[in-house]
Amino acid sequence: MTHELAAAIDLGTNTALCLVARLDSADRCEIVEDHCLMPRLGGAAAADGTLNPEAVERALAALEFFAGRLAELNVRPERVRAVSTAVLRRAPDARAFVELARARSGLALEIISGDEEARLGRIAVRAEGATDATIVIDVGGGSTEVSCAELQLRVSLPIGAVVLAAVRPRATAQARIDAAVAGLPAHLADGRDVIVLGGTGVNLACLALGLARFDHERAEGVRVDAQAAREFAQRLAALSLPERLALPIEAARADILPEGMAVLAGVLERLGAKNLRVTGRGLRFGVVRELLESR
Repeated sequence: MTHELAAAIDLGTNTALCLVARLDSADRCEIVEDHCLMPRLGGAAAADGTLNPEAVERALAALEFFAGRLAELNVRPERVRAVSTAVLRRAPDARAFVELARARSGLALEIISGDEEARLGRIAVRAEGATDATIVIDVGGGSTEVSCAELQLRVSLPIGAVVLAAVRPRATAQARIDAAVAGLPAHLADGRDVIVLGGTGVNLACLALGLARFDHERAEGVRVDAQAAREFAQRLAALSLPERLALPIEAARADILPEGMAVLAGVLERLGAKNLRVTGRGLRFGVVRELLESR
């Protein structure tokens, strides 16, 4: 192990995240910088699935910003891992984007599999008290990962908040969720702890707590009744965008949050979960932790 800086970049369907960290004297992950941007690379794709040019420019600008921060902090290139998930797994022009990202930012973007995404998500929550028996759920913009190490389960479902937000009517989107979660083992969560990674869970916790405004720090580690996901999915879907913005949620996520909640609710209901714990420490924490421990 080393106390030298390491960095993880996670370019997803909705967000672009960059975490810079080191190990402290007790070998715990010490955050130096943690950036969250929402270029929504997976939004408004063409009919053939190719990436939207405006979304591409937003994503490239995010990567250039991250590269600038890493240069300022003198993070060595071999201590950086930049990954992308469902958005580039799905896009037919993914390789062209990867080449453009390297030319513009100098970053070598790696398109990881759903299985690898689920594996890294589990590493991310080890510090949150996750055991091999814990079920880990990561609702993203383009896919949703479910894993349980004890049962050797790592599944990537082709449903996510950004993908489903473009599906109308909502009944059709719900049918796609139902079809996707039907492949999960029923009642898997009986007697097991459930941890939900990422923005959908954090927003759910803020709503369940009845906060005056969105506060990801207040949401960290909060335990929420599983039924709340379905209740808030339905409530948010019935509200206009201005009405949603009056609630304690992320403004940039407000237009896709009902779909994210619906996906989470569908997974929780299929697994028979009674409650869940929330953490914002998603995939990037697994990536950076592995870098810190292996070099």
